[in-house]
Amino acid sequence: MNKPKKKRNALKLALIVLAVALLAACGTLWYMYSQVAPALDEGEAGQLNQVQDPDLASEGDRTYNLLLLGIDYDTDRDYAEGKGMTDVILYMQIDRDAGTVNAFQIPRDTYYGEDMGDGRKAIEGKINEVYANGPDQENLINNIANMIYKLYKLPVDDYVTIDMAAFKTMLNNMGGIEMYVPWDIVTVDKETGHEDLVCPQGTHLISGDTAELILRNRNYSTADYKRLETQQYFYAALLKSLLNDYTLADYYSTCKVVAHYIDTSLDITEIWGLYATMLKIDPANIYIVRAPGGAANINGHTQVYYVDRESCAEILNEHFRSPESPVEAEKLGLITGQTYLYGMNIDEGRTMGDVMTNAEEGEAELAASSEAASSEAAG
Repeated sequence: MNKPKKKRNALKLALIVLAVALLAACGTLWYMYSQVAPALDEGEAGQLNQVQDPDLASEGDRTYNLLLLGIDYDTDRDYAEGKGMTDVILYMQIDRDAGTVNAFQIPRDTYYGEDMGDGRKAIEGKINEVYANGPDQENLINNIANMIYKLYKLPVDDYVTIDMAAFKTMLNNMGGIEMYVPWDIVTVDKETGHEDLVCPQGTHLISGDTAELILRNRNYSTADYKRLETQQYFYAALLKSLLNDYTLADYYSTCKVVAHYIDTSLDITEIWGLYATMLKIDPANIYIVRAPGGAANINGHTQVYYVDRESCAEILNEHFRSPESPVEAEKLGLITGQTYLYGMNIDEGRTMGDVMTNAEEGEAELAASSEAASSEAAG
């Protein structure tokens, strides 16, 4: 006669435990939200209001376009007035329905012309100066967003900027990441010419300080172009770490550390949603490509990156626009008729899956070479 009562009591106990667990989970999430959300705002970047050409067809809701900027507050550049320069410029187009991401790497030394907008004259002629020095001093993000649209006709829906110093803190908070470094990273002292080996080729646990040196190093014959390829290996390592090693608690911990150094048009729930979306996308479906071009001297500006307009138009039409809405090369705001100092580079692009595979193959080759050398020495 007492068995039904015992079952009811057991059911009540289970429901109480479940309710407590749900409340605890909700409380934890709310605490995480309350700690991080207030720190995320537009900051000095301001409100995004990109001016677009009404005559060009819009992609509508088919894709979501995010602009990622790494801001360098190097005090050696007095013309930035403390606002910082865009050391990393990465344009990402996300197609949630197709489960794909296309990323376009814009070299920081890209020559943009002699006018930043509204008659503001170029300083060095490189796109990394536009963010801080453009005509909109209340909303700095519009300076770079409008320049990207002028040059490439790429719309921006949202943006995220991060202080490169905070970027180092973020990696250190993560305990570093394991990265395959595809070649020796060597820095050169500008005054003495002395070379230092920062990191040899191979797989290493990279701290924030080392990562900054790797990602900013331009001591290559093709300077910015090669630097962007090195960055691809870092992006692949970071993606692999997020996919395999990172939990929601880890994500919260990192956000809490760097939130004050991020300016963004996204709120915390949108960032979490974006993070969840990225976790669902296979690395083989994340395509990344560099703007085609090379070094040139233009209008008195030395060693700027001169983008090839025709090749760039082909890349953008194939990977960043629908087949029904191509944009002719003549409509891009890129100049023509210049001479390359060391030749032009054209990138066919590759996926993050390809980069990961290249890293594994490179590490295997290093291991085989080391083993062969050891055997030869022993023999």
